[in-house]
Amino acid sequence: MSTYPNDPGHEPRATSHELLAHSSKLMARGSKLTALTLSLSLSHSLFSQDIHLSQFFNAPLVLNPANAGDIEGDQRAALMYRTQWQSAGSPFRTQAFSYDLPLFRQRMKGRYLGVGVHLFSDKAGNTKFGDTQGNLSVSYAIKSGNESLLAFGIQGGYGQRSAVLNGMRWDSQYNGAGYNPDLPTGETMADASTNFVDFGAGVLWKGETKSGALWKSGASVYHLNQPMVSLFGSNDDRLLRRYVLHAEMRFEGKKWTWLPKVYAQQQGGGREIVLGALMHRRINVDSRYTTHKNSSAIYMGCFYRWNDAVVPTLQFEWQRKLVAALSYDINVSRLRAQTSMRGGMEVSIQWIGVFDDKRMKLSKSKVY
Repeated sequence: MSTYPNDPGHEPRATSHELLAHSSKLMARGSKLTALTLSLSLSHSLFSQDIHLSQFFNAPLVLNPANAGDIEGDQRAALMYRTQWQSAGSPFRTQAFSYDLPLFRQRMKGRYLGVGVHLFSDKAGNTKFGDTQGNLSVSYAIKSGNESLLAFGIQGGYGQRSAVLNGMRWDSQYNGAGYNPDLPTGETMADASTNFVDFGAGVLWKGETKSGALWKSGASVYHLNQPMVSLFGSNDDRLLRRYVLHAEMRFEGKKWTWLPKVYAQQQGGGREIVLGALMHRRINVDSRYTTHKNSSAIYMGCFYRWNDAVVPTLQFEWQRKLVAALSYDINVSRLRAQTSMRGGMEVSIQWIGVFDDKRMKLSKSKVY
């Protein structure tokens, strides 16, 4: 997130991870502010935030469960990896996988039933404190006009919050001459993990203007049931509801296509606003009548996360099937001096498949 009540230049989730990293260093010196106590006691106000991705447009099920099945092809699979605050201490790392597809689109004459799965792992610090979660999204899309479509989606999932407690050092285990692991810790130990069930919902509206520009907008809410995630077994630490708004357009030019995008979310006291655009140009041309040739494309763009980071992005699409993207957060928040403006790197790979290409397939003897 980009805005936090006490410091508008900090992202709450990143700040909590940074506190976790620094608390590990304090713990090694015998401070009573141990990594576990500090990070978990502040989890309600700082850490109970969702995963954070700069390439939000390449993570459709993180953005909105109604995005399930909203693809030009017949199926879509995506992998994402993100690391952040490497320069400020122990970084947090996010890994995500998603797969979705529209069902019965031809039989339902434009309408479809979308199904998708989304898995992610988000860990930070020496204790690997974080969440692992799997979600199932289901959407249903109906025509809302001659050139528009309306989709409704729901999501349900199962998650686990955990920490690796073995090997942690406490101040009471220092006997004046050094560290003695046989000495009692004198601390109330938390559970190594806790499990929870999670739900979300969303709506998506898309269409085409009279001039031929495509548009899409949506709204979603996650953690409808606000599940408890405390490792201490208390009711004080819950995943707060996350509210999301997003919109984008597509303008076709003679050589370049422009894709402006905007994204906003709020979760508890943290909020994030990201706006920017990609532009892309196709390389070569598509074959209209045979499956012999598909065009590729290169994308370039930049996004701005309000009061937090500038995110240049480069993306390459190969033959309308495989998309690889790379982005990097240039930190412009109040942490820019401590981090030398280094924020986080993000990499994604997306594959879009077609079950039945209606273009004629050439035999090998006719390919030249």
